[in-house]
Amino acid sequence: MPIRINLLAEAQAAEEQRRKDPVKRSIWVGGFLVFLVLLVSITLQFKIMAVRSEVSGLQQSWKSIEKQVQEVNDHRNKKNALEQKLSALDQFTTNRLLWANALDALQHTPIPDVQLIRVRTEQVFALNESAPGRGGESAAAKPQTVTERTLVTLEGKDYLNGDQVPKFKDAIANHAYFQSYLEKTNKVQLTSLSGPQTESGRTFREFGLQLFFQDKERHLYE
Repeated sequence: MPIRINLLAEAQAAEEQRRKDPVKRSIWVGGFLVFLVLLVSITLQFKIMAVRSEVSGLQQSWKSIEKQVQEVNDHRNKKNALEQKLSALDQFTTNRLLWANALDALQHTPIPDVQLIRVRTEQVFALNESAPGRGGESAAAKPQTVTERTLVTLEGKDYLNGDQVPKFKDAIANHAYFQSYLEKTNKVQLTSLSGPQTESGRTFREFGLQLFFQDKERHLYE
């Protein structure tokens, strides 16, 4: 049987050992990982460029319609303001004091020897500014309101030396209409009472009364 001698066995063993060298394999693995990182980075860069392009297009589109949107918002705000004012006007119209009823009630409070010579009315609307809520900015603010104050001044003559003035005052205070609309306290006040005067042979005393109606607070906008 022939004997075979491999003269390159030592060289082949050295080559096989070099192929199995862990450092070399680590270099190959590291190079592959670097390639993957570069690939992912390049992919992300392309995505970022695409998103930036899309954002730029949206910004250009917004700029083209921004003016129209602002005009729509302005019209909407004006519409809301007009609706609020119309609501306030309707509220003042429907809830206003009807003077015909007040004058009719006054006709049902006659007292003998008392003559009214003048009736003067005064209505004042005081604006109450809105105020922030007590809980800070997040709390609901107190809405803007208007307070309506009504005052009626009566001037007349008492031909019984002023004795009839208290009766006239009580007649007004006890009338059902005035009980509903006048202040609960100090509803009718005597503001003046003159000394005796004579006219056409009759002696009288001039007097003045003031009727204080209840204040009415209304929301300016509802």
